[in-house]
Amino acid sequence: MRFRGRTVAALIALTAVAACVATYAVLELPGWRAALSNSATDANAPGGSEGLTREELDKINKAVSLIERRYHGEADREKLLDGAIDGMVGSLEDPYSVYMPASEADKYNDALQGAFTGIGAELRTENGEVVVEAPIRGTPAERAGLRPGDVLLSVNGESLNGLTLSEAISMIRGPKGTKAKLKVRREGLADPLDLELVRDRIDPETVRSDVGTDGVGVLTIHQFTEETSEEVAEALAPMVSRGLKALIVDVRDNPGGNLQAVVEVADQLLPKGKPIVQFEYRDGERKTDKAENGAKIGLDVPMVVLMNKGSASAAEILAGALKQSAGAVLVGEKTYGKGMVQVPFNGELGDRSMIKLTVYKWLLPDGTWIDGSGIEPDVSVAQPDYFLAWRLPRDVVLKYDSTGEDVGNLQSILEGVGYPADRKDGYFSEGTKKAVERFQRAESLPATGEVDAKTAERLEEKLFYDSIQNPDNDAQWQKAHAEARRLLGGRTL
Repeated sequence: MRFRGRTVAALIALTAVAACVATYAVLELPGWRAALSNSATDANAPGGSEGLTREELDKINKAVSLIERRYHGEADREKLLDGAIDGMVGSLEDPYSVYMPASEADKYNDALQGAFTGIGAELRTENGEVVVEAPIRGTPAERAGLRPGDVLLSVNGESLNGLTLSEAISMIRGPKGTKAKLKVRREGLADPLDLELVRDRIDPETVRSDVGTDGVGVLTIHQFTEETSEEVAEALAPMVSRGLKALIVDVRDNPGGNLQAVVEVADQLLPKGKPIVQFEYRDGERKTDKAENGAKIGLDVPMVVLMNKGSASAAEILAGALKQSAGAVLVGEKTYGKGMVQVPFNGELGDRSMIKLTVYKWLLPDGTWIDGSGIEPDVSVAQPDYFLAWRLPRDVVLKYDSTGEDVGNLQSILEGVGYPADRKDGYFSEGTKKAVERFQRAESLPATGEVDAKTAERLEEKLFYDSIQNPDNDAQWQKAHAEARRLLGGRTL
């Protein structure tokens, strides 16, 4: 078993992801929209639900009239209106609140319905830049080595700076088999990376499960969609029948998603009556969701949660609930830290456009707000360096006496495929050359000691499809498995 890997950030990025489903999907419980609109929170807002005053409306009308009368070019009234609303939402300075004109809202809603072609990463905008929240597992983005926090500077030579996320996604998306050449800024690297990705069909798998011969099972949840709760129920029942004795819940690189789904999933894993999550409105009023049904399939086993920097939002809700309400052990890395909930308001403006707003905070069962800080693991485990490797260049031959971050990346990959060099500092040494030669001979390639496009491709194939897929190399999985056995008292299963 091996499971690894997040405004206008709102086209969640399975498409440009192509994934409009993850962190900014409908984080809302049924019926809560009405509760929100009828709450004291809204009634106490300045102006209440009255809308613009006569003076405010008159100011906007005068601005539109002035533009149409005096602007030297042609003004599109629809664009003026969209721009005004977009400006209102932008003035909130909240990266998760966004306005989508009808055309963008249609794309967003369509993206929630199925598979797409793209690179497979969830994105957001921050200070005018396009930032990766998480690569989607098994997609071109993950295979190319994109990481949470990477900034996408350009695609195919066209700058992404200052674009809305929907505009950036339109540039990054494309037909299956076409190339997206990304220039990427990564913290800690002096120079931008050049990554070439081949767009592919993104058909997200949300749940995967397995039980080992020792009774330790794994439930991997890639994201939370409307179907996730049912899929988890369908996965847990056969796991129990196969002799499940300890459960590892893997939410690494899970960017979040539908709030109702994560509440329903937690309800299947927690004892009845245990708190799952708290919600806090802007007036300070709080609501606590508890497990209404409890572990209805008889699941009463020790649990471990696997998480990393790409675990966000709903994934953090589940990790926190299992930790505080079921005593689960958290293994891996500190999570992303997104403690806000967004609701998309469709049809509220009288057309197909949509406003997505941050409407409340969510907190852990004990009242801790993790926004910006994340959840710390009980057992901190980092992956080997080669798990963070990125795609090798195709337009440059790496060879003896060359230097740079691409060489350091090569040395990391060589270690990952079992041909370590004598150093990992970014200098192409004689030892690095010999390591490349050994790899080339083993793969029936010309033993030049230089990394051309063919050698680069073979190295990546061996790394991403063999080494990283091997559970023996997954340090986080190995530690989680050891913790699960420890919780069982180390007895033979």
